[in-house]
Amino acid sequence: MIANPYRGLFLCASGIDFCGKSTQSFRMYNWLRAYVEDKKAEIVLTRQPTVEHFGKRIRTILADKDLFVRTDPFDLQELFAKDSRMHCEKTIIPHLEQGHVVCTDRFRESMVYGSERSNIIEMHMLMEMNQQFHGRYWVWPDRVFVFDLPAEVAIERGKASGRQFDEMEKTDTLDRIRENFYTFAKEYPWANLQFIDATRSVEEIFSDVRIELVNLLKAKGIRVL
Repeated sequence: MIANPYRGLFLCASGIDFCGKSTQSFRMYNWLRAYVEDKKAEIVLTRQPTVEHFGKRIRTILADKDLFVRTDPFDLQELFAKDSRMHCEKTIIPHLEQGHVVCTDRFRESMVYGSERSNIIEMHMLMEMNQQFHGRYWVWPDRVFVFDLPAEVAIERGKASGRQFDEMEKTDTLDRIRENFYTFAKEYPWANLQFIDATRSVEEIFSDVRIELVNLLKAKGIRVL
């Protein structure tokens, strides 16, 4: 089992593209800033991929169809792992050591993007690769909120937003990834994935998140107003 051994609380918002995870990340961040009584427990909002060297390389590949096609999927996942290692070392773990609350938009549960549909062997390979690259900076969130949404609904939301799609944002790809999240949760029950119905309103979704936040904060001994 991989656990967070630090004083701080480590939270992750995840799910397929356009599921609303970024919106819920901001909701968590703002709620925590307002209701965490202990002001020494700084609230940190971050995301993966980062804006550092490896994160920029990832975004370049995803935005360029020709480059994406030429990039081996495991080479791309290696970039994600390297980016996450730097993120853990420079940002996540230092804050957790100080007893802060870290909210990240995606973490390494998103390795499910790199696996074929429900391919457990590939998931095991990706998990081993991530553990190797992270080394002593390997830590796992106390809770991964997976905002669950059908791929077709996610694509319609994406179109409505007017945002340009990258090479991973296609209906068949998102459907595969959604299934992979469930396979990942079954294969790694220690990974703290909690699926939340994301077809509802933002307020209804966050009401479920808020209940769990209170429980997680109390478990860490962090006081809430």
